[in-house]
Amino acid sequence: MKTLITTEKKVIFFNKKYYIIQSNNGNHTGLNRKWILNADGYNTKKEANKVKKEMISENGNIKYGLTHLKIITADELIDIYSYPSKNGFVSFLNCFDIKIDENK
Repeated sequence: MKTLITTEKKVIFFNKKYYIIQSNNGNHTGLNRKWILNADGYNTKKEANKVKKEMISENGNIKYGLTHLKIITADELIDIYSYPSKNGFVSFLNCFDIKIDENK
């Protein structure tokens, strides 16, 4: 699956269907939340769930709900990126399955 978002200065290509994002520990309202994107994307939700379960077992903050962890689609990532004041901020720079072309 290849999804893309085009802005004034760049084109962002999403090469996988599912991604895992993790938030900072605070701000339970969701406003100004900062999301960290895993380095890999996943073709199936089953693959993403396996990694998510491993992350939960390794991190007590996730296990007890202090840190939010979600499996989302590329379209949901685009929504977060497009409306940061509503959904929080996400950076795509650390994910190998997202390509950013800034030579537009």
